[in-house]
Amino acid sequence: MGRRKRSHSDDYDDSIERQFLQKQMSANERSKKEVKNKSPQEINAANELSNNEDQHHHHNQSIKEDNNVDRQREKKRAKKQRQKEKKLAEKKRAQELEAARQKHQEELQQLRLEKKKQKEIDKKVPKSDNFIQTHKGVKYCDIQVGTGPVIQDRKKIRVKYTLRANNKNGKILDSGGNFSFKMGKGEVISGWEIGLLRMRQGGVRHIIVPPKAGYGSKDIGGGPGADLYFEVTLLQC
Repeated sequence: MGRRKRSHSDDYDDSIERQFLQKQMSANERSKKEVKNKSPQEINAANELSNNEDQHHHHNQSIKEDNNVDRQREKKRAKKQRQKEKKLAEKKRAQELEAARQKHQEELQQLRLEKKKQKEIDKKVPKSDNFIQTHKGVKYCDIQVGTGPVIQDRKKIRVKYTLRANNKNGKILDSGGNFSFKMGKGEVISGWEIGLLRMRQGGVRHIIVPPKAGYGSKDIGGGPGADLYFEVTLLQC
């Protein structure tokens, strides 16, 4: 079906269309006149300027593309660096965990050895002729000689002890894992202070205290007049 031709009413105003066409024709004519009036040298210069502008545009575009490539390369390099650092950090963490695990195993092994050694010491029963008799009938025997400093008079010491009646196999009357007092101040029975003289820190000593250096005829659980058998470990002095 053919396109319907628009009909104009009597009051239709086409002045705007005519003005637009006139302006377009005037612009085209001016452009033709300018080209016609230009010399060959001016035309060549204009063409060269246009070519230079095109080349400049292409050059800027090329620089922009190169910059984009460089940015992409930098991003890729930074990503690889982050991945590398992450792997190194994970490796270091794994090494630290392994070192901590090994240290823990060594500490457990050392603890087991110390417990085993302590059990052997606790079970050890010294012979009666191994005891050294001192003042007031007090006797002592070093089960393990310490390697630390020697007890000093009037100084505070800290001990672990077990008190038995009469001998190593006697009834346990008392015990302490962290008992402290000052030597020579009368804070404990005299037999204990006598038996601890010249003992070194870290040592284990068995001490036999007779009644006259202990509680006399008082019964503290082992019977009247019973000897006191101390097993002492010197923790600090």
